[in-house]
Amino acid sequence: MSSKAKYLLISIAASLIVLSLPFLISCKGEIAGESPEFDELEVTSLDNVVIVAVGDVMLSRYVGERIRFKGDPRAPFLKTAEILEEADITFCNLESPFYDEGSPIEDEMIFRADPETIEGLKYAGFDIVSLANNHFGDQGVAGMSFTLSHLNKNEIEFTGAGENEVAAREPRIIERNGVKFAFLGYADIESGIREGYVATSEKPGVALLTKENLKQDIQRAKKQAHVVIVSMHWGTEYEESPTKRQRMFAHLAVDSGASLVLGHHPHVIQPLEEYKGGYIFYSLGNFVFDQMQSEKTRTGLIARIFFEGGQIEEVETITVLIYDFHQPCPEDAFSN
Repeated sequence: MSSKAKYLLISIAASLIVLSLPFLISCKGEIAGESPEFDELEVTSLDNVVIVAVGDVMLSRYVGERIRFKGDPRAPFLKTAEILEEADITFCNLESPFYDEGSPIEDEMIFRADPETIEGLKYAGFDIVSLANNHFGDQGVAGMSFTLSHLNKNEIEFTGAGENEVAAREPRIIERNGVKFAFLGYADIESGIREGYVATSEKPGVALLTKENLKQDIQRAKKQAHVVIVSMHWGTEYEESPTKRQRMFAHLAVDSGASLVLGHHPHVIQPLEEYKGGYIFYSLGNFVFDQMQSEKTRTGLIARIFFEGGQIEEVETITVLIYDFHQPCPEDAFSN
């Protein structure tokens, strides 16, 4: 064989090996579960992103009555929409399921929001809500499924609940300015969560707050997004200090890779803690609620979190006071 022929054969063989490498690497990744899309993401954008978060939003009972009386589902948000909608991502804990059956609820601990009240959430610019709370299952399995479908139809993202446990624990990814934010939501069984409200492999419900769920889900979310934000429904109602259990779960979330923890359920404000570069709002208090019995239950926070790329650069809060059983207003609006 001539030297020229040998050189040609060697060149062809080398080309075949090079062309086959991506296929071999791809096959190996699929078998071992190490495909590139599951590596932890690196932030390439340094653009600013502002997230606004509020606490409990309940559109049933006396709030619902005031909405019906005024004939305007936007009514609870008229004094705060300008602050909420200017954010890149706006979040709340949605404390009342939507359902289109049954009569209006005016004096109950079982909640049901009229489907049209979702227009208020859209008007205020809410991008994502947590459903992991002790009222999500108040209208049974049908109400849970209706709520999930209703939010989907109205293009509002949700976290912390789903048609089964896998879906309830799945991170919801929202991208803004080149940065991907993963939202996770959990309800603590020790904070009034009925067992029937917890998602299983066969029925809808909320994601349960456990150490294993928290660690596994945050680690998975870190491979799909640059920033992980965890919503937790926990603690003791009307207590202004977080419990040891809250602190344990909050620190575990940050240790596992979360940058921000958003707490709710106590219906009063609890402290903000900076921990290892992460920020923990133990309770943002009420935002849209009808608990007018005290100044503490009428008071809530709007949290504004400023990101540069994937890092929190600044955190600020705006205090709101609830008026007329339904409408939060910035506190300083009445101090001038």
